[in-house]
Amino acid sequence: MHPEFEDYVRARSGPLVGFAYLLCRDRHLAEDLVQEVLAKAYHRWDRIEADNPDAYLRKAVVWAHSSWWRRLSHRERPLETTPDAAGDDDFVQRHAVRDELWALLGTLPRRQRTVLVLRFFEDLDDERIAELMDCSPATVRVHAHRGLAALRTRLANPAPVPAGERAFPAVPVESVRRRAVGGQRRRQAGLAVAAAAVIVALIMLVPGWRSTPPPVTTPTPTPSASPSPSSAAPSVLVPVGSGGELPSFPYKPGWMPAKVGPLEVTIAMDMTGLESIGRPGYVLLYAGPSPYDWDWEAAQTRTVQVNGVNATLRTGTLEDAPAVGLTWRRDGRWVTVQSFGGLLTVAEVERIARELRLGKVTATPRITYSLAPPGFEVNSLGAQHLCLSREPRLRPADPVGICVHVGTDTSMVGPESSLLVGGRPARVQRDDPARPPTALWIRLDEQRVLWVEPNEADLSEADLIRFAESVTVAGPAGQ
Repeated sequence: MHPEFEDYVRARSGPLVGFAYLLCRDRHLAEDLVQEVLAKAYHRWDRIEADNPDAYLRKAVVWAHSSWWRRLSHRERPLETTPDAAGDDDFVQRHAVRDELWALLGTLPRRQRTVLVLRFFEDLDDERIAELMDCSPATVRVHAHRGLAALRTRLANPAPVPAGERAFPAVPVESVRRRAVGGQRRRQAGLAVAAAAVIVALIMLVPGWRSTPPPVTTPTPTPSASPSPSSAAPSVLVPVGSGGELPSFPYKPGWMPAKVGPLEVTIAMDMTGLESIGRPGYVLLYAGPSPYDWDWEAAQTRTVQVNGVNATLRTGTLEDAPAVGLTWRRDGRWVTVQSFGGLLTVAEVERIARELRLGKVTATPRITYSLAPPGFEVNSLGAQHLCLSREPRLRPADPVGICVHVGTDTSMVGPESSLLVGGRPARVQRDDPARPPTALWIRLDEQRVLWVEPNEADLSEADLIRFAESVTVAGPAGQ
């Protein structure tokens, strides 16, 4: 084992276990997740260490937790209230706010919990969290809003964490070594078995190697084309009609400063919106049946008028930069205009609100598809992601559906992969051999990878590949 790798395991695996524990709320599972991730990282440590090992392994733990969560979700039973494990003599432990919040995190849905842990415990911004979770910043903010709202309603029933669960020792180096060596031996054994099978097949197929001449058979018509692996089984996918209505934002900005830049339609949960693609300063507009749930510190709140209607104006900071937000009721909807990173002044935000007019800004998604399960429709949309389900909108709990993301972690599938989807290297992830696959990665080019996640939609591997082959990503990589 590399000395540098051993030093890293001893120095940094403890905090990594703590991070995994916050995601899964199970100390033993957290240690197992970290050992599994480190064992896989050992064989490519030279390349990982050259970049940012902490960021890489945090992302690997998030993805590994997602897979373990699907496999073990039937064992998880979050409760509205949790038993008080503190004794009467431990006054500090029973009343520690950090312990209360720690316990309450375990009652949240997986993606909400992951967003809050990455934001408040790992101190990452929305852009970095979106990159780690392969979703849009708008989706990150919505999960943060929902998670914070749920925590606020449950603070009346705190549950402290036992003191013994707050310290996370480093993962034993010997355990990581055994996992890494064992995984390598299993791969070598698998390759040996595959090579033996190929040799046997060649011996059986080549007539010259047979001990007896082949039997005479009656000729049969030759099929016009051999079926591809993706068309061998009956499909549950149906063609998607081109006449379907694309998602749209119900208003058009009558005025928008040039410094804001282009706007694109986003969808998250029960809201549709327009969001600028610039960073760090950006603007977003949302409209939906419920008011926007604020997740940044509002230093001042006051009432102003927007075309004769009372509106709530909030000013404060987000990530140490000025933030302005304005929310009011219009046409039976709640409408919000927000500016972050100090991009707009209060007067500019108020002018955007006053000059917002009825209309329709239709989405021009960069990710399109031509096949989907019957009844599935768009419920979440951004520049680099698309989610489909039978639900008209995302609920706070993750829906059963299909999510497609465009990410930058090309290490998930190498250029030499034997599986090709649409002529590009691909890799299928299957957590349980008896269950459908949980993910499909396709290497688009040297910088981008397409990630298709069924989200418990129970698609067979053939249908997952069929769906991926029908996806088109705008950009130089094409389909």
